Amino acid sequence: MKYAAELWPVLSDYEKDPDYTLSKLKNIGYDGIEMFGISKFTPSELKALIAKSKLVLSGYQLPWTQFQGNQLKQTILYQKELGNKHIIIDALGGPWESGHKISENTISMWQAHAARINQINDELKENNMDLTYHTHDYDYGELIEGTVPSLEILLKNISPSVNIEIDTGNCIEGGKSPSKYIKSLKGRVPFVHCKPYAKSLQYEVRLGSDKDENNWSEIFNSAQNSGTKWLVVEPESLTLGNIFDVLDDSLKQLKTFTKD
Repeated sequence: MKYAAELWPVLSDYEKDPDYTLSKLKNIGYDGIEMFGISKFTPSELKALIAKSKLVLSGYQLPWTQFQGNQLKQTILYQKELGNKHIIIDALGGPWESGHKISENTISMWQAHAARINQINDELKENNMDLTYHTHDYDYGELIEGTVPSLEILLKNISPSVNIEIDTGNCIEGGKSPSKYIKSLKGRVPFVHCKPYAKSLQYEVRLGSDKDENNWSEIFNSAQNSGTKWLVVEPESLTLGNIFDVLDDSLKQLKTFTKD
């Protein structure tokens, strides 16, 4: 397994100075970058920018809107030129109301999302790409219509070829065990988001500290046995200092728990 940085924690820095941001992540010791959001660059420009940093593009998180109608064709064309085969849905539902409003958060809505995910997956496969769904805390812990979490609805209805990106901190926040989920989805978890979390401090906790509730050794072993390719580091702290320093410390600490 290799280590990637998620772009989200340094998004504001990246928007100001993308070249410096990516080069800084490489200098810290990351192997790859998981991109996030709609890029202001052409695919050839972004490809050159990533190549210059010597990072590998591990995958690309995109909003649900980029998978709808004719926009999906544009997304495929962009990602083809970029040279990326790993497409990630960044969210469905939640406080962002991605794909549906909070008032529409029903079992039938999630079943409709699953049907659309299967259609997207089929089209991506025709273009030699794969599809992954990124999870959030509500996917694990919020019972839709008081019965079952959204992730379970999706897993019951989507194709086994659709991957799942387990976010460890979000999983714990949702009341579940990330290592158990990774094990249960063997072969379907190419990316694991490594996010420190503590119920008392939320995301204001350092990776590997006494208060971090992630069992990193267990998570690493589960990921390794499940065929995970990338451990994607995504601290979301706002109070622990410079985010590059946090990403640096997070990578160093993670490596102490994830020795082969």
